[in-house]
Amino acid sequence: MAVVTGAGGGLGRALALELAVRGQRVVALGRAPEGIAETVAMAPSGRITPVTADVADPQALRAAFAQITRTAPVTLLVNNAAIYPRRDFLDETPAINLGGTVACTRLALDSMVETGFGRILNVSTFADLAPLPASSAYAVSKGAGRILTRALVADLADRFPGIVL
Repeated sequence: MAVVTGAGGGLGRALALELAVRGQRVVALGRAPEGIAETVAMAPSGRITPVTADVADPQALRAAFAQITRTAPVTLLVNNAAIYPRRDFLDETPAINLGGTVACTRLALDSMVETGFGRILNVSTFADLAPLPASSAYAVSKGAGRILTRALVADLADRFPGIVL
């Protein structure tokens, strides 16, 4: 089972739909039920299952992954969900982007470690390499996501060679 976060629109929707067209069973995970429903309606019949959860809410994510894994183990996680608030750093609140990626990765790994197989794709951008004004929290979260990916490879690759990041 593939899980795509932020699948209610944009890149997440496109990724979920492409996976479904290629025959993959997909969970479209997002915080807006309307957007997720639109994604499901655009997909081949029965290929995408909607699950509403905000990646910033650890309790909702635990419940969502428990629901997902009752059907099938997670074999692919696409960490795509992100917000891009354009705010002055002095007005910024903690960004959710990295927290959602970490939480979803940890929950998906429960399934993947049990089966010994899985793929995790952490969607990133150039934002950490060339930050724009009023985007410091976003830029830092994307850079940290890139480091998280490399750190997970270092931590997991020798013990779980069937899990690829």
